[in-house]
Amino acid sequence: MGKEILEQLFDSPIKVRLLKLFLRNKVSSFTLQEAAKRIRSNSSVCQNQIKKLENIKFINSRIKNGKKHYSVNQSFDFYNELKTLVLKSSPASRDRILKRLRGLGRISLAVLSGIFVNADNARMDILIVGDNVKKNNLYSFLKDLEAEVGKEIDYVVLTTEDFKYRYDMFDRFIRDVLEKPHEKLINKLKI
Repeated sequence: MGKEILEQLFDSPIKVRLLKLFLRNKVSSFTLQEAAKRIRSNSSVCQNQIKKLENIKFINSRIKNGKKHYSVNQSFDFYNELKTLVLKSSPASRDRILKRLRGLGRISLAVLSGIFVNADNARMDILIVGDNVKKNNLYSFLKDLEAEVGKEIDYVVLTTEDFKYRYDMFDRFIRDVLEKPHEKLINKLKI
C-alpha cells in the first residue's frame, strides 16, 4: 500500500502544487475552481489530480453551500512526514525567481524571507525595492509564485528612494526584515 501511495503522490507537477496548497493551508477548504485558480491550472487537470488524492485519502471532500469543498485529511497515514518534506523543501526555484525579478523593472534589492527561508514569524515573504516596476508583470509574477509555493505571498514593494529613507530612519519594519532570517537575491544597494 505504501508504494502505491507514493506513486500517487508524486506523479505530476500539478499534484505537487496541490500538495503544497493543501499542506500550507491545512485549515482551509477549496472548491475545484478555487484550487485550480490558486495553482494556475485548468479545472479538468486539477479535477483529475484531486480525484487521485481523494482516492488515497490525502484529501477529504464535503458539500458546503451546495458546492463540493476539499481539504487536507490530517489523519492521512503519512501526513506528518509529507508535511515535513513539503514544507522544508525549497518552495520555489531561486533561479526562476531571480529571472522574473529582473523583468519587473530596475530592481536594486530583493529580499526573500518568511516562507522562502522557513521562518514562521517573518513580517513578509518578499521585499522588492526598485524603480519603474511594471505592475502587471509584478502581479503575474506574484500569482505564479503563489501557485508554485502553495499559499499567498506577503510582499512589500518600495521605490529605492523610499527604502533608503526608511533604512536611514531606522524604520522598525525594515530593521525587522533585515535582522531576521532572510536571503538577498539582488543587492545593488550593498546592504
